[in-house]
Amino acid sequence: MTTDHAPGMAVHRSGSGPDLVLFHGGMGSWKHWIRNIEPLATRFTVHALDHPSYGDSAPVARETTGAAYLDLVHGLFLEMFPGDAPLRFAGFSFGGAIAANLARRLAPRVTHLCLISPGGFPARRFGDRPTRSYREAGDDERFFREICRHNLLVNMLSDPASVTEDTLDIQAACVRRTRFNSRKVSGGGTLLDDLTYLRERGMTSAPACRIRLLWGERDDSAFRPANLLIGEIRAAVGTLDVHRIPGVGHWSAYENAAEVNRLMLEFFSR
Repeated sequence: MTTDHAPGMAVHRSGSGPDLVLFHGGMGSWKHWIRNIEPLATRFTVHALDHPSYGDSAPVARETTGAAYLDLVHGLFLEMFPGDAPLRFAGFSFGGAIAANLARRLAPRVTHLCLISPGGFPARRFGDRPTRSYREAGDDERFFREICRHNLLVNMLSDPASVTEDTLDIQAACVRRTRFNSRKVSGGGTLLDDLTYLRERGMTSAPACRIRLLWGERDDSAFRPANLLIGEIRAAVGTLDVHRIPGVGHWSAYENAAEVNRLMLEFFSR
């Protein structure tokens, strides 16, 4: 794997073949795809991004809005991927909203869009999310990792056995290098309009963008009602290619990497 640092967006590349771009989730980095890159790289050139203000990428101004952030990502992306070569996208959570928005802007270049429990729905209040603030830990590393474990099991993973020391290392590093509030995009309401645009464009003579939705079976809670959100995506897309990933929560590409890798390879190879 090689790592390139763009002025605003770092990218970690691996493999060879058609271009496949991976967009990580909130409080994340390219390491959200740590269990997926190698299998995907057997058939594709995989570009795992660090979004602006995440991981190795340069920070953005604190006052940056969600719309301005999407504009920034679009501009940086065009610098990294000029021309008109076809692109395949996979977006997880916050990255799903980014991937769908870019697919709309870059149509018809984006031939495949795989969304894994995407964000980008309209901002609404469902149930309370019982997370803990990382600030509670202060300089106490052990306490900080306890909060990482707690929040992973609230937001990301369904099985306590999934939260290994390696998992905590990833989460701790990602949290410490997060410098943008992903909720500005994840709650920005762009997803359904972007998917509707892609569906309507595909109904014309223009080439259609294939769309697949992956959603963990246990990614369903009072603060993230699966049937409601999947139903809204289905209404936007029409006929929906959706797969519930067995035995896992929100971060299904990590918790059940084998099944997610199988479904992504099958989808992107069409």
